[in-house]
Amino acid sequence: MKKNYEITEKQLQFLEDYIKRKKRYTSIEDRLELLDHLVSDFEMTTENGNLSQYLADKSVFIYNYNSSKESDVHWSYQRQLWFKFFSFFYSLKMLPITYGTIFIFYILFLEMNIATKKLGFVFITLIIIPTIYSFIKTYHKNKQIRRLVSFKYLFNIMSLPNMFLYLFTPLADFLKEHKFLFFLYVIIGFGLHISGILLIIEKRKQILEKYKHLLN
Repeated sequence: MKKNYEITEKQLQFLEDYIKRKKRYTSIEDRLELLDHLVSDFEMTTENGNLSQYLADKSVFIYNYNSSKESDVHWSYQRQLWFKFFSFFYSLKMLPITYGTIFIFYILFLEMNIATKKLGFVFITLIIIPTIYSFIKTYHKNKQIRRLVSFKYLFNIMSLPNMFLYLFTPLADFLKEHKFLFFLYVIIGFGLHISGILLIIEKRKQILEKYKHLLN
């Protein structure tokens, strides 16, 4: 939709101060999302650039505004994790890598006569490396960035993938006796970890771009 008007610096400052007064108990992220929404809506709907009248018309909406809860962010990330995982099997760009990886694991876990204890060590190594990397990518030196709900919940993306690490010890004996199930366990566990890392990188980039003014 085409803009009817471009908000001025003075109006933007007035709007920021207005939101801080009206939503002083709301999180930084919610206030920023509200600001972004109001600026976009104002620029697209105003006919005369009268910000005071616009805010008067939107006062009820602003008062009742409440962004996504933390649980909503968590489950949104989990849904996107599964979407990223399944994309390995239908994305033309990812198909060669996906089936190449599956073939390597198939040879390693089913065709080669490698001791199951060594295969278990290989699996744990494949899982721990992306887990450590996820710790690095979900930290930021800027305190305001770390307080953002969307950033704070980035590491939760790895909660499901890490279950494959936590469950490995109690399932180890069973998996050693059923090599094909062990092979499937490795494929799904490793795939979810790689999906989690890719999603964290993608979301981190989006968050830092969206809230880059907090870095100044």
